[in-house]
Amino acid sequence: MSVSARHRRLQPWQVLTACLLAVVLALGLAGGGVLGVWQGLSENATNMVTAAAASAVAVHSVHCSGLTPAYPTSCTDAQGTVTISWTAVPGSTGITVERATTPNGTYSTIATLAGTAITYTDSTAASNTPYYYEVYSGTPTWMPATDVDMALSLPPTGGIDDTIGTGGTAFTGANLTAMQTVGGTSYTTTTNWGAAATLAGGQEPDWMGCVSTSQCWLYTNQGDIWVTTNGGESWTQETTPSNPVWYGGQFANASDGWAVGANGTIVATTNGGTTWTAQTSGTTQTINAISCVSATQCWASGNAGYVAATTNGGTTWTAQTSGTTQDIEASSCVSATTCWVVGAAGVILATTNGGTTWAAQTSGTTQELYGVSCVSTTQCWADGGNGVIVASTNGTSWTAQTSGTTNAFYAMDCFSATACWAGAANGTILASTNGTTWTAQTSGTTDYIWGLDCISASQCWANGSTTGGTAGVVLVTTNGGTTWLSPVSNQYVQWAFTPTVASGAPVTSAVLTLVDDASAAPAAGTETYVDVSANGGSNWTPLSIANPTTTLATQTLSIISVIGSGTAVSGLELRYIVTGSNAYKSIFDLVHVDIN
Repeated sequence: MSVSARHRRLQPWQVLTACLLAVVLALGLAGGGVLGVWQGLSENATNMVTAAAASAVAVHSVHCSGLTPAYPTSCTDAQGTVTISWTAVPGSTGITVERATTPNGTYSTIATLAGTAITYTDSTAASNTPYYYEVYSGTPTWMPATDVDMALSLPPTGGIDDTIGTGGTAFTGANLTAMQTVGGTSYTTTTNWGAAATLAGGQEPDWMGCVSTSQCWLYTNQGDIWVTTNGGESWTQETTPSNPVWYGGQFANASDGWAVGANGTIVATTNGGTTWTAQTSGTTQTINAISCVSATQCWASGNAGYVAATTNGGTTWTAQTSGTTQDIEASSCVSATTCWVVGAAGVILATTNGGTTWAAQTSGTTQELYGVSCVSTTQCWADGGNGVIVASTNGTSWTAQTSGTTNAFYAMDCFSATACWAGAANGTILASTNGTTWTAQTSGTTDYIWGLDCISASQCWANGSTTGGTAGVVLVTTNGGTTWLSPVSNQYVQWAFTPTVASGAPVTSAVLTLVDDASAAPAAGTETYVDVSANGGSNWTPLSIANPTTTLATQTLSIISVIGSGTAVSGLELRYIVTGSNAYKSIFDLVHVDIN
């Protein structure tokens, strides 16, 4: 919201620059921790930040207790301190800080600072006392162009407990109150967390393609295509005109996609998978891969050296002469003219004229190559059997790189030259941030990794299964692979918040604070994460957090990647999700979001 200056008589030389009507509450609790978060404010009843205030003042509550357990754990200030900050005032000859215990005063001066000051620590703040701060400049020529904005302090205003996965029960007012302050009454989930939901009906996922943090498609060995619109939490089966084993697929955007598989099958959609239509490939060979550079131009490739291209979205496919009879396993096209395909016996073929001609390149290996990913007309990586990774920096010659494993690789995807991943047998995932050296990451699974799709330098998806042809796993990382999690679950606790943040508002920080524990220790294999939506649940982004322990503890999670300055926030929803086989209840002492 926009907050105007309070009504007080100013001397002619005094001009109000910032009205920091942010309640900073330091709630002292006998024998326990001390809370230093912002509570719901009547001065900001609509929880709105407008985009108009280009010079918005960021107010930061850094109120710590020094007691055990400390709150928050990262806090370093002494007990009874509150730190506020503001944007610099050009040309100011002096800054005055005033404080009151009610919104309309009486305000008293607690500090007179240099005109260059941008922060102040109030070391006299008492526990269990809300404070209101004002900062103004003594420069007679300076005047704010607009009202400044109050930072948002958001307890949950609604939500459901669906730990049992059957639809859930809405939180009561008492439930919500229990989660709004720490150290008092806590909320315990109604049921134990149960076993993880079954992915894609228990089918084996062969490949996947994603277009956003929330929307992906999964292609299975059993001949079905599944879609998620909530970041992998749940999957819906789509109807296709046939059901061969699917070996590959790609979506050029949220609407236009293809799937390829056994018996020369190609199907396509122009509406995000609502309907799929068969296309004529001109072959009965298994098609293993497809790569598209637009909604109209694609190449399909497969067994016995099959390569075909389309320039009209697949209405017609035209066979091209690859020059090999080896099985082609993977492809990567970077433009309407430049593509690579790789396959059996270490074969690598390239075209620079859209496929009119294909030229063999020397890979330096006879191992079968199952994956290839190119980020430009000169930079590519390929991987395959016996831990082989080869790379090209000129689009022509290839050099072996050290993977550190003899596991066979089946997938390769690079978002850029400094963000590459390779997937292999036994749950092996390697990453490279320089295009040269590779580092193992912890996938949390022993399944074979068949497919990868990376949509940014931080977010990457992987799919895999055992070699038995049933069951499987989908993994996602939102931090470049530091942690991988399995987002599939139909059990969660969901909270709704009521901020309104205009598009372009100067949001610099958005943090979720959880104070929680578990009724029993989580079982091995348990994964906990938070799904975040800034548009009322239409899109979700999964973010990993630590599993709870049996001791009440504080966790903070930045959600600025979802709530940023560029995008409006009209409905903030969070889902706390636990996957794996578990038998414990969650206890929430505090759930809070601060947006500055």
